[in-house]
Amino acid sequence: MGEIDVGAGARDRVVHRARKLRAPWGRRSRDEGWNPAEDWWTPSVDAVCEAHTGGRDLSGACARLGEARARSGVGIGRALTDLGAFGSVAGWDQVPLPLLRSLAEGWVEGTLSRDTCQDPLTGLASEAYLRTRISELYRSADDTVPAAFGHRLVVVALDPSLDPWRRTARLIVLGHELSRFFTRGESVCLAGRGRIAVVTEDGPGLEPELDELRTGIGWEHGAAVWSVPMPGTHREAAALVDGLGRPRRDE
Repeated sequence: MGEIDVGAGARDRVVHRARKLRAPWGRRSRDEGWNPAEDWWTPSVDAVCEAHTGGRDLSGACARLGEARARSGVGIGRALTDLGAFGSVAGWDQVPLPLLRSLAEGWVEGTLSRDTCQDPLTGLASEAYLRTRISELYRSADDTVPAAFGHRLVVVALDPSLDPWRRTARLIVLGHELSRFFTRGESVCLAGRGRIAVVTEDGPGLEPELDELRTGIGWEHGAAVWSVPMPGTHREAAALVDGLGRPRRDE
């Protein structure tokens, strides 16, 4: 009987410390843009806090958190930022990579039931969608110029020497930021394990925009940025997309 009481007391102390951790975590997430505030809490938040204050492995709790965020419609970028807010109040210099992986894997599980053309891990349009979009641009009457000739393909490529999980984590964040950078109807698509392709209209404003991308988001993530015109035929464009999945020789 006495042993049960001791165990119950220890459990109560863990729960109490977890609740004291939950409040500053929520405030930090709101300070970093979580909105609306009332949508932040979920039982998986308490699971993460209790695992931490109880000295247990957080992998399972982070996976539950990722799944809960996905099922409530929260994007992977915002979910990762939220976990980063937890790391800050927990006193970490940065969130350990295994926990980022667990959250990402849980988020993927939470999206598997969705009927969508999005890649579940990054939230970007899938490679299949990229191929479909390019195919549409080459459709034209025999006497008209395909719309593809007025477009370019922008490629953003992460350093292939990064270890797979670090590259995946960085790709998730990069995809989120690119989706906020390109906001005029461009197709932002996953094109490989470390590459993102953007189908965008060509014009005099594109190069200055790409310079901004190189010196901003690209530089922050160590990503190369370049663009290519659409090839003369759909067959050549399909081959170009195939090649995006393979590292360049000079990388």
